[in-house]
Amino acid sequence: MKVQKFKSEEIFGLVLGAVLSFIMFRLSFKTSDVLHFSNQIVIWVNIGLTIFFIILGHYIVSRKVIDEKKRIEDIIGLKSNLLGFFLWLIVIIIATLLNIEINKTAIISGGYITILLITLYMEKREVKTQNLMQIN
Repeated sequence: MKVQKFKSEEIFGLVLGAVLSFIMFRLSFKTSDVLHFSNQIVIWVNIGLTIFFIILGHYIVSRKVIDEKKRIEDIIGLKSNLLGFFLWLIVIIIATLLNIEINKTAIISGGYITILLITLYMEKREVKTQNLMQIN
């Protein structure tokens, strides 16, 4: 098993992402109190963007020192997290409008499974694109 060593910029980026995630977490609670959103929506907004902000922090701080492969992984991670977040948010909003209660575990796991499936699809598509570029 190969042990991966992180550069100091990458570690700082991950910490920055965690701080950004925490700030977003605090702001969304204050916003939800004012706007009176459904508890289901608040749960997903608070937890759904955690990984996005961690990847964003990593990408912002370390994009100039990491290799092209890691940079592409970060971009795929950012895109798939946003897409999965909003797709699952739409599902949660529809469930709320239909008065369907979903428990917290199902909200979180369903959202992250959606993000995972989108990430796997995007990575598979990227591999196919790279293989086609190598052939030509």
